[in-house]
Order: sequence, then C-alpha cells, then structure tokens
Amino acid sequence: MLIQCPHCPFSKQVPDDTLPPLPSKVTCPQCSQSFTLEAPAEEKPSTPLAEQQSESVADQESEATASTPPPPPPVDIPVQEPVAAAGEENNEPAGFWIRVLAALLDSMLCNILVFAMVFSLSMVLEISDYGINQQIELLMGAMSIVISIFYYVFFTGYCGQTPGKMAMRVKVIHNDGFDVGYGQAFIREIIGKALSGALFCIGYLMVAMRSDKRGLHDLLARTKVIKI
Repeated sequence: MLIQCPHCPFSKQVPDDTLPPLPSKVTCPQCSQSFTLEAPAEEKPSTPLAEQQSESVADQESEATASTPPPPPPVDIPVQEPVAAAGEENNEPAGFWIRVLAALLDSMLCNILVFAMVFSLSMVLEISDYGINQQIELLMGAMSIVISIFYYVFFTGYCGQTPGKMAMRVKVIHNDGFDVGYGQAFIREIIGKALSGALFCIGYLMVAMRSDKRGLHDLLARTKVIKI
C-alpha cells in the first residue's frame, strides 16, 4: 500500500501485512504531523454506461473551462514613497557672511529705488538743491522710510526672498518650515531689525555666534534663513 502524508510530500510503499488495522492514526516520519490512514477504496468495475457518463461529464467540464474567460493578469500597483510633511525636511541654515552679502545687495537696491523716487519728486515739484525747504526734506525722508519698509516687508512676506537673498540663494521661512506671511515679515524686518541694530548690532552678530544661525530678529519673528 502506498502511504502519502497529506501535510508534506512524503510517500512510501509499505507491505500490506505490516500495516495495523485500518483505519488507524499514524505520524509522518518527515514532518511529524498526525493523520488517519484509511483503507484504500475498492475500485468498481467500469461499465459502458458509466464510461459514457464520465465522458459526458468530462466534455461538459472542458466546454465550461473553454467558455470561461481567463482571469486577468495581476496588476502591479506602484507603492508610493511616503512624502514628508511640510516643515519636516532638514534645511541647512544660511551662514553669517552670505547673509551679509545679501543685506549689502538689498541696501544698494533699496537706496537706488529711494534715490529714483526722490529725484522724480524733485523734478515734479521743480525744485533744486538750494530750494528744498525743511518740509520737503521731511517729506523725502518719510518717503525713503516708506519705500524701505515696503521693499523688505513686501518681498519677505511675498516669497521669503528679497532680491539680494534671491541672488545669494537664501530664503526666510518659518521655524516649522512653512512660508512666512506679511505680518511675520513686518515683525522680522521692521521691529526685529530695529532692536537688533539698537543693541549695538548684537542682534545681527548673534547669527555668527549661534549654531542655528538665527539673529535676534529671527528669534522675535520665529523665522530662520536657509540655503536653497
């Protein structure tokens, strides 16, 4: 009798006289799993009618298999890599000297813009250097302050970069990595920088002394300057 384990590929031909009374519970010597060994079923002699019925059933099964469409091939669904949330990336802070160069470029551009506006105003009012009175001087001074505030607050709040920072490829962002708004830009550029300069420029020198390269104006506005 051929003994086959239903749990593994083990099979062995065993003499019938060595088998215990069947059915009997045995243990597979290969996988150590137990199963019931039953006596083999006696084969019934085939008759022509049974053969015809089996052939008919086989034909029906083959026709059903042929008519059944094959299953669609498995589709590989691409697994997307997890995207880091905004503000989680590690941005390298911009150093002290690169920020100094960006500030110098912004100062030059802002002074050129102020000079062009003041010169245009003097041409409209048709006055010369000798004809400027105290009121005109105050007006021009106020205009230069307004232009400077607009220059720094607008560019920083709009995209986090003044033209000088664009040239040096640095950007002002929130501590969490998000873009800054106009309110935060006003606190940083006007209030924070005024305090940084009033304290004998110590607020600016903090950029060189701190490991995170943040000045007093950055701490007040909760911002940082990164390389891009």
